[in-house]
Amino acid sequence: MRQGVLHRLDGVARIISPFFVTLLLVLLALLPLRVSAIAPIMPAVALVGVFFWSVHRPDLMPIWAVFLIGFVQDLLAGGAWGPGIVGLLLAHALVVWQHRFFLAASFVLIWCVFMLVAAVAMTVTWLCACLAMMTYIDPGPVFFQYLMTVAIYPCLAWAFLRGQRLFQR
Repeated sequence: MRQGVLHRLDGVARIISPFFVTLLLVLLALLPLRVSAIAPIMPAVALVGVFFWSVHRPDLMPIWAVFLIGFVQDLLAGGAWGPGIVGLLLAHALVVWQHRFFLAASFVLIWCVFMLVAAVAMTVTWLCACLAMMTYIDPGPVFFQYLMTVAIYPCLAWAFLRGQRLFQR
């Protein structure tokens, strides 16, 4: 009986790990750092996590998980509630809509698609933030955040793949 419980717990841990890993990255990215100038250009790690898992294991990144990640990110970031949720849901929807395309795609092609999806998602997030706050927000930091996000994608994708392989053993 104990073996069955442990087996079920292992299965549940494997299923929810992409959600919790992405949520952990969001929490780490929102930690207050002593370098205040870097905060506006921190990579959008939630976007990387949602995109990666939506491409490689969409069954482990359902829409409710994407919503919760965006909600927690918006809640803890201290800005308007909603823009982060909308951006992540849009990225998830774009990937799921074209999921067959990713099945045989190389890493470089997936990275190029990530660049496009991230540009759309971050632009929509920025527009929603401008509308929610009823003010113009300088897009400069968002552009640099986009560049940092695109640059960090290969590192996080490698780490996610390593983690996925460990879980498959």
